[in-house]
Amino acid sequence: MRYRVIIFDLDDTVLDFKAGEKKGLETVFKHFDTVGVNYEAWVIAYTDVNKRIWQAIEKGAEPQPLLNQRFSETFAVFNQDIDGVAAEVIYRQVLDANDAIITGADKVLETLHQKGYKLVVGTNGKTATQYQRLKLTGFHRYFEHVVISQEIGHAKPSQAFFEHILALYPEQPKSAFLMVGDTLATDILGANQANIASVWLEQSKQQRLARAYEPTYSIASLSELPSVLAN
Repeated sequence: MRYRVIIFDLDDTVLDFKAGEKKGLETVFKHFDTVGVNYEAWVIAYTDVNKRIWQAIEKGAEPQPLLNQRFSETFAVFNQDIDGVAAEVIYRQVLDANDAIITGADKVLETLHQKGYKLVVGTNGKTATQYQRLKLTGFHRYFEHVVISQEIGHAKPSQAFFEHILALYPEQPKSAFLMVGDTLATDILGANQANIASVWLEQSKQQRLARAYEPTYSIASLSELPSVLAN
């Protein structure tokens, strides 16, 4: 067994974040839009705002104040003044109830668990939301540790985030760790900076901007992971 500790990102790696996000955005939009803004244009504006906010969080900014303003900033693009905190609460309630999973994730986790791999969650996000979704899906039973950026005060791709996980297994060399995730800029870059192997779940087109973003392995489906480990 070359790799013994498998670190899984959650959102869009084992849990289908996009399904909950879609429902959450629709709910917020219907609740707060008062002037008939085009929904597709609103989603584009939200995506730009949210991307900027998460980039700041990944660089160490305090998450909650930024998350509380993402919807007010989005509606401001269309000259609407809304309560950003209230919008965030509504959105978070929908996300917390999202139990959608990535196709095949349940079988992969069960297989690796049965084979004796040490499985760890390594995710950026809100503590309560991630724990709730793990509980709803039943996936919590597969993981020895759950490491969430809000809970430990560090986010991927920071060295501190990965050092926290490595410290959970002081008996294991770095060569025993494998990071599995769908995002080059956080999962793969962070793993490379921590000098551990990585698997990129290549579900969307993301430009590999530099050698630092090169994964050890690439897979198109999570169901391919057991084969990577077997080889």
